[in-house]
Amino acid sequence: MDLKEIRAALDEGLKTLKELLDQQDKEIKQFGETTTETAKAIQKTEESLRGISEDLKAAQTRMDELEAKMNRLPQGDPESTKSFGQLFVESDAYKQMIAAGETKSKDYRVKSFFTKTTLTGASLGNVPGYLYTPERLAEIMRAPDRTMRVRDLIPVLTTGVGAIEFVRETGFTNMAATVGEAPAQGKPESGLSFEIVSISVKTIAHWLPATRQILADAPQLSSYIDQRLIYGLKLVEDEQILYGDGLGNNLQGILTDSKIQSYKWSDGKAGDNKVDAIRRAMTKARLAEYPVTGIVLHPNDWEDIELMKGTDGHYIWIRVSEGGQQRLWRVFVVDTPVIQEGDFLVGAFAMGTALWDREEAAIRVSDSHDQFFIKNMVAILAEERLAQTIYRPEAFVHGQFDSAPPADSGS
Repeated sequence: MDLKEIRAALDEGLKTLKELLDQQDKEIKQFGETTTETAKAIQKTEESLRGISEDLKAAQTRMDELEAKMNRLPQGDPESTKSFGQLFVESDAYKQMIAAGETKSKDYRVKSFFTKTTLTGASLGNVPGYLYTPERLAEIMRAPDRTMRVRDLIPVLTTGVGAIEFVRETGFTNMAATVGEAPAQGKPESGLSFEIVSISVKTIAHWLPATRQILADAPQLSSYIDQRLIYGLKLVEDEQILYGDGLGNNLQGILTDSKIQSYKWSDGKAGDNKVDAIRRAMTKARLAEYPVTGIVLHPNDWEDIELMKGTDGHYIWIRVSEGGQQRLWRVFVVDTPVIQEGDFLVGAFAMGTALWDREEAAIRVSDSHDQFFIKNMVAILAEERLAQTIYRPEAFVHGQFDSAPPADSGS
């Protein structure tokens, strides 16, 4: 296959892999684990992509070598090598301009002499000056992505407006009781109170500068930049879901909602460990009639739980040789650095909250920024608009691993 066919196969493979990973996420949410069929399909697709990657590497190397040969500078005496100015003066573009008595020439391109610096900025001091090298891997060595996200626990809906409004129950006085059949006897009156809540759509965005050449000459790298921009949005999104203060341009986060429940490890019974604290927090949600569907922990706190040992030295939670499902008390666990160490969140996520996508995350490219047009630069912008509605704050419990309960606490 030629390079175009290989890239087409790669795009198709990546599309298939994304669909399979989305399917896996749905299965995990619904069943707690992925199906064998989906797992095998993902493995098969990944193997196919590795093969395509090798083909792409070989084809790209051949193209680089051919381009280097076609555009290589003369290798004779250095003094005889012509400068850019000499080459331009001898070009047809310059001669035609002089003959016509004009002051503007046609483009004269010396493609192989362009400096292929991908991006601008002080943070890119280690980026090589030239994109093409004699031997270059087809893949980019990227930083690891965060695999588990808070968003995965929450229903995601779409909206076409700039604000979400809903009615939330704030109180219920239940006076139901048995009554006699005598006509004169009155019936007890119960009470309900409500509030109207309006949540506006917020914007999360960031951008990177890039050269026009990188978009034209390195589609793989261009796609990579797009992916990292989208990934950056998702990182901020998770932080906002938990800790957004609801002010200005921030979402209303779950942990900052003043109406959610709370629980401290130190409020438990003597001998309680972190697992006990989580279970007692789950009980608070359940007593409010909300069965817990998700737990969010910092990786360090999750490590403490997984490394718990009995008095005989054996691990309590897992068998080391096999590991274990990411569950605690039958509930799916998301361990993420987004939540602060020492904090944990349990809740009925499907019933208590939802995310609304006004505009799904998208990439746009423009040369309209400042003087980018005359600098052959473009701005690559990633942006999404969304809102978070917290319908039932009492469905969530903000837990804290402050300290183990004292020996004389409770009985």
